[in-house]
Amino acid sequence: MSEIWALGAESVITRTERWGRPLIVKTRVKKPYLHPEIDEALRRQRTARECRMLSFARRLGVPTPAVYAVDRSTYSITMDLIDGKQLKEFANDMPDSRLETMCFEFGRLLGLLHRGKVVHGDPTTSNVIVDNRGKLWIVDFGLAEWNATIEMMGVDLHLVRRALETTHWDRQTLMLKATIEGYSSIMGNETEEVLSRMDEIRERGRYH
Repeated sequence: MSEIWALGAESVITRTERWGRPLIVKTRVKKPYLHPEIDEALRRQRTARECRMLSFARRLGVPTPAVYAVDRSTYSITMDLIDGKQLKEFANDMPDSRLETMCFEFGRLLGLLHRGKVVHGDPTTSNVIVDNRGKLWIVDFGLAEWNATIEMMGVDLHLVRRALETTHWDRQTLMLKATIEGYSSIMGNETEEVLSRMDEIRERGRYH
Protein backbone atom coordinates (compact mmCIF):
# COMPACT_ATOMS: atom_id res chain seq x y z
CA MET A 1 0.00 0.00 0.00
CA SER A 2 1.27 3.48 -0.90
CA GLU A 3 0.30 6.90 0.41
CA ILE A 4 1.19 10.36 -0.80
CA TRP A 5 4.06 11.62 1.34
CA ALA A 6 4.75 14.98 -0.32
CA LEU A 7 4.03 16.99 -3.44
CA GLY A 8 6.88 18.82 -5.13
CA ALA A 9 7.05 21.26 -8.02
CA GLU A 10 7.74 18.47 -10.49
CA SER A 11 7.15 15.23 -8.60
CA VAL A 12 4.86 13.22 -6.36
CA ILE A 13 6.47 11.38 -3.47
CA THR A 14 4.66 8.39 -2.06
CA ARG A 15 5.50 6.32 0.99
CA THR A 16 5.51 2.56 0.62
CA GLU A 17 6.97 -0.55 2.17
CA ARG A 18 9.03 -3.09 0.27
CA TRP A 19 11.52 -5.73 1.24
CA GLY A 20 10.47 -5.26 4.86
CA ARG A 21 11.44 -1.61 5.10
CA PRO A 22 9.77 1.80 4.64
CA LEU A 23 10.70 3.52 1.39
CA ILE A 24 9.60 6.40 -0.77
CA VAL A 25 8.90 6.46 -4.48
CA LYS A 26 9.60 9.74 -6.24
CA THR A 27 7.71 10.03 -9.53
CA ARG A 28 8.22 12.90 -11.93
CA VAL A 29 4.83 13.95 -13.23
CA LYS A 30 3.82 15.26 -16.63
CA LYS A 31 3.76 19.01 -17.13
CA PRO A 32 0.85 19.84 -19.44
CA TYR A 33 2.31 23.18 -20.53
CA LEU A 34 5.35 21.50 -22.11
CA HIS A 35 5.48 19.82 -25.49
CA PRO A 36 5.12 16.06 -24.82
CA GLU A 37 8.49 15.16 -26.35
CA ILE A 38 10.29 17.87 -24.38
CA ASP A 39 8.46 16.88 -21.19
CA GLU A 40 9.39 13.22 -21.58
CA ALA A 41 13.01 14.07 -22.36
CA LEU A 42 13.30 16.26 -19.26
CA ARG A 43 11.72 13.68 -16.98
CA ARG A 44 13.91 10.92 -18.36
CA GLN A 45 17.05 13.03 -18.10
CA ARG A 46 16.39 14.25 -14.57
CA THR A 47 15.40 10.82 -13.28
CA ALA A 48 18.60 9.27 -14.62
CA ARG A 49 20.70 12.18 -13.39
CA GLU A 50 19.24 12.04 -9.91
CA CYS A 51 19.98 8.33 -9.56
CA ARG A 52 23.60 8.80 -10.57
CA MET A 53 24.08 11.91 -8.46
CA LEU A 54 22.56 10.44 -5.30
CA SER A 55 25.03 7.58 -5.45
CA PHE A 56 27.99 9.76 -6.40
CA ALA A 57 27.28 12.26 -3.61
CA ARG A 58 27.28 9.42 -1.09
CA ARG A 59 30.75 8.44 -2.26
CA LEU A 60 31.85 12.02 -1.62
CA GLY A 61 30.68 11.68 1.99
CA VAL A 62 27.35 13.48 1.64
CA PRO A 63 24.42 11.65 3.30
CA THR A 64 21.77 10.98 0.64
CA PRO A 65 18.96 8.41 0.36
CA ALA A 66 20.10 5.08 -1.09
CA VAL A 67 18.44 4.13 -4.40
CA TYR A 68 16.85 0.67 -4.62
CA ALA A 69 15.03 0.71 -7.96
CA VAL A 70 14.37 2.88 -11.00
CA ASP A 71 11.38 2.62 -13.33
CA ARG A 72 12.22 4.41 -16.55
CA SER A 73 8.69 3.97 -17.91
CA THR A 74 7.11 5.94 -15.06
CA TYR A 75 10.12 8.18 -14.34
CA SER A 76 10.21 7.00 -10.73
CA ILE A 77 12.93 6.23 -8.20
CA THR A 78 12.49 4.03 -5.15
CA MET A 79 14.78 5.12 -2.33
CA ASP A 80 15.27 5.30 1.42
CA LEU A 81 12.70 7.14 3.45
CA ILE A 82 14.52 9.63 5.65
CA ASP A 83 12.37 9.97 8.75
CA GLY A 84 12.65 13.63 9.64
CA LYS A 85 11.72 17.17 8.60
CA GLN A 86 12.98 19.74 6.16
CA LEU A 87 15.40 22.20 7.72
CA LYS A 88 13.04 24.84 6.35
CA GLU A 89 10.19 23.60 8.57
CA PHE A 90 11.69 24.38 11.92
CA ALA A 91 14.68 26.67 11.29
CA ASN A 92 12.79 29.79 12.38
CA ASP A 93 11.96 28.30 15.80
CA MET A 94 15.39 26.85 16.55
CA PRO A 95 17.73 28.46 19.13
CA ASP A 96 20.60 30.38 17.56
CA SER A 97 23.29 27.95 18.70
CA ARG A 98 21.43 24.95 17.31
CA LEU A 99 20.69 26.73 14.04
CA GLU A 100 24.34 27.72 13.63
CA THR A 101 25.37 24.10 14.10
CA MET A 102 22.84 22.94 11.49
CA CYS A 103 23.85 25.58 8.95
CA PHE A 104 27.56 24.90 9.50
CA GLU A 105 26.91 21.26 8.65
CA PHE A 106 24.81 22.26 5.63
CA GLY A 107 27.71 24.37 4.37
CA ARG A 108 30.16 21.56 5.07
CA LEU A 109 28.10 19.11 3.00
CA LEU A 110 27.83 21.62 0.17
CA GLY A 111 31.60 22.00 0.37
CA LEU A 112 32.05 18.24 0.02
CA LEU A 113 29.97 18.34 -3.17
CA HIS A 114 31.90 21.27 -4.60
CA ARG A 115 35.26 19.77 -3.71
CA GLY A 116 34.12 16.73 -5.68
CA LYS A 117 33.27 19.05 -8.62
CA VAL A 118 29.52 18.57 -8.20
CA VAL A 119 26.87 21.29 -7.83
CA HIS A 120 23.47 20.54 -6.37
CA GLY A 121 21.46 22.93 -8.52
CA ASP A 122 18.78 23.67 -5.90
CA PRO A 123 20.55 23.91 -2.52
CA THR A 124 17.74 25.27 -0.34
CA THR A 125 16.62 24.42 3.18
CA SER A 126 13.71 22.55 1.57
CA ASN A 127 16.21 20.02 0.25
CA VAL A 128 17.92 19.42 3.58
CA ILE A 129 16.27 16.79 5.78
CA VAL A 130 17.09 16.65 9.48
CA ASP A 131 16.40 13.16 10.80
CA ASN A 132 15.30 12.21 14.29
CA ARG A 133 18.90 11.99 15.47
CA GLY A 134 19.76 15.45 14.17
CA LYS A 135 21.71 14.21 11.15
CA LEU A 136 21.45 16.22 7.92
CA TRP A 137 20.65 14.59 4.60
CA ILE A 138 20.72 16.26 1.19
CA VAL A 139 17.94 15.32 -1.23
CA ASP A 140 16.60 16.19 -4.69
CA PHE A 141 19.55 15.95 -7.09
CA GLY A 142 17.51 16.30 -10.29
CA LEU A 143 19.33 19.52 -11.24
CA ALA A 144 22.79 18.47 -10.07
CA GLU A 145 25.76 18.57 -12.45
CA TRP A 146 29.26 17.12 -12.69
CA ASN A 147 32.48 18.85 -13.67
CA ALA A 148 31.50 21.99 -11.81
CA THR A 149 33.33 25.23 -12.58
CA ILE A 150 33.83 28.16 -10.21
CA GLU A 151 30.92 29.85 -11.99
CA MET A 152 28.63 26.88 -11.27
CA MET A 153 29.73 26.77 -7.63
CA GLY A 154 29.09 30.51 -7.35
CA VAL A 155 25.59 29.99 -8.68
CA ASP A 156 25.00 27.28 -6.08
CA LEU A 157 26.01 29.63 -3.26
CA HIS A 158 24.00 32.45 -4.80
CA LEU A 159 20.95 30.18 -4.69
CA VAL A 160 21.64 29.41 -1.03
CA ARG A 161 21.78 33.11 -0.18
CA ARG A 162 18.68 33.94 -2.19
CA ALA A 163 16.74 31.11 -0.54
CA LEU A 164 17.75 32.31 2.93
CA GLU A 165 16.72 35.86 2.07
CA THR A 166 13.26 34.82 0.92
CA THR A 167 12.48 31.95 3.29
CA HIS A 168 14.36 32.88 6.46
CA TRP A 169 14.66 36.64 6.01
CA ASP A 170 14.72 37.39 9.78
CA ARG A 171 17.60 34.96 10.43
CA GLN A 172 19.40 35.06 7.11
CA THR A 173 22.56 36.75 8.42
CA LEU A 174 23.19 34.12 11.08
CA MET A 175 22.33 31.27 8.71
CA LEU A 176 24.46 32.47 5.81
CA LYS A 177 27.47 33.17 8.05
CA ALA A 178 27.35 29.67 9.57
CA THR A 179 26.79 28.04 6.17
CA ILE A 180 29.81 29.80 4.67
CA GLU A 181 31.94 28.87 7.70
CA GLY A 182 31.02 25.21 7.19
CA TYR A 183 31.69 25.52 3.47
CA SER A 184 35.08 27.12 4.11
CA SER A 185 36.07 24.31 6.48
CA ILE A 186 36.03 21.99 3.45
CA MET A 187 36.94 24.26 0.54
CA GLY A 188 39.78 26.09 2.30
CA ASN A 189 41.64 28.52 0.05
CA GLU A 190 39.17 28.03 -2.79
CA THR A 191 36.39 29.58 -0.72
CA GLU A 192 37.21 33.21 -1.51
CA GLU A 193 37.13 32.69 -5.26
CA VAL A 194 33.70 31.02 -5.06
CA LEU A 195 32.34 33.72 -2.72
CA SER A 196 33.66 36.41 -5.04
CA ARG A 197 31.86 34.76 -7.94
CA MET A 198 28.69 34.51 -5.83
CA ASP A 199 28.79 38.28 -5.26
CA GLU A 200 29.48 38.91 -8.93
CA ILE A 201 26.47 36.83 -9.94
CA ARG A 202 24.29 38.82 -7.54
CA GLU A 203 25.47 42.08 -9.07
CA ARG A 204 24.78 40.82 -12.58
CA GLY A 205 21.20 40.10 -11.58
CA ARG A 206 20.68 43.65 -10.37
CA TYR A 207 21.42 45.11 -13.79
CA HIS A 208 19.43 42.74 -15.99
